[in-house]
Amino acid sequence: MAKVLAALLVFIIKNFATPIAFIWMFRVDGAKPAIALAMGVTLVVLAGYALARQKPSPFFVVASFFTVLMGGVDLLVDSPRFFKLEPAVQNFLIGTVFLGSAILRAPIAAWFATALPVSVRPEVGEDSKEYLRKLTFVWAAYLYLKAVLFLYLAYQVDLGQLVLLRSVIGGLTLAVLLGGEIAYRKYIK
Repeated sequence: MAKVLAALLVFIIKNFATPIAFIWMFRVDGAKPAIALAMGVTLVVLAGYALARQKPSPFFVVASFFTVLMGGVDLLVDSPRFFKLEPAVQNFLIGTVFLGSAILRAPIAAWFATALPVSVRPEVGEDSKEYLRKLTFVWAAYLYLKAVLFLYLAYQVDLGQLVLLRSVIGGLTLAVLLGGEIAYRKYIK
């Protein structure tokens, strides 16, 4: 059990340190310090990947890229405003990538699946390619729905509430989606 928890902790740190650092610092000192810390954490984690001679995982890329991009713009302006749109933009763009990869029959879900811990990883081979393509379409729809929700929330709540809602909504819906996929995969086998 301790090995599983340690592996889970390493997985979370390697992949989600940037948004975790952002949320913590935002609560402590506000948006601009949080954005700056998230950018620094991203660089540290990238250095760790480089030292280990590993490619950054897709989870890290997604979790960090938009935080650094949108946050970098907000560091240059007086009052962070673009960062409020980051969850909507991120979900829309990633949904578009997922949709495009499914249409082109190169499902990005296969790339993400290979980055999952072995205990929950689906089989990734020729036999599962069509399943992963359909799964990629499901993910694209999920991401588009989240984009619409986060765009609505960006104009309804302040940045602190948005970050909290994004974490709760994103985490819960992601858990439901992953859990549902795992249950469905076991059901059809």
